Amino acid sequence: MEEDQEKAFEDAKRVVKEQAYFMRKSIDEATLRSALKHAANMIGELRTNYLSPRDYYVLFMQVFDELRLLEGAFKEEYRRGRKMKDLYESVQHAGYVLPRIYLLITVGSVYIQTRDVSAKSILSDLMEMLKGVQHPLKGLFIRYYFLKMIKDKLPDTGSEYEGYSASI
Repeated sequence: MEEDQEKAFEDAKRVVKEQAYFMRKSIDEATLRSALKHAANMIGELRTNYLSPRDYYVLFMQVFDELRLLEGAFKEEYRRGRKMKDLYESVQHAGYVLPRIYLLITVGSVYIQTRDVSAKSILSDLMEMLKGVQHPLKGLFIRYYFLKMIKDKLPDTGSEYEGYSASI
């Protein structure tokens, strides 16, 4: 049993590393569709049920670091004139729920920064999606990712996103 878990962990780390390489390469070549495909494959490794919480954490941190690069690519796409609304809608076509939510959180974070939409509408959309993750370990980590990505974009009193009220 332990050997199976260790093999699953090593395989997952290898796939994450491989898909992250291809995602970065696609970002460098400015092929966002390909980068999204590789990012979804990379995040897909978090769908496993065979890892211990410690191993899942290690895998999550690898994915987390790579998603920060993807966030930077989304910001660059916006600077080039791409509409965040189109990007937000395109990541909703990811095949599995878990990669879709991670990608939505990543692009949603950038979408809020553009002020093309109200922070409240994006946050409520993402919160509804997060309710769909029922697995305790996966839910814990995805909520942590959500909080890390959104913490400086909350429409609190005194926040730069407080009074802004555009809609999706």
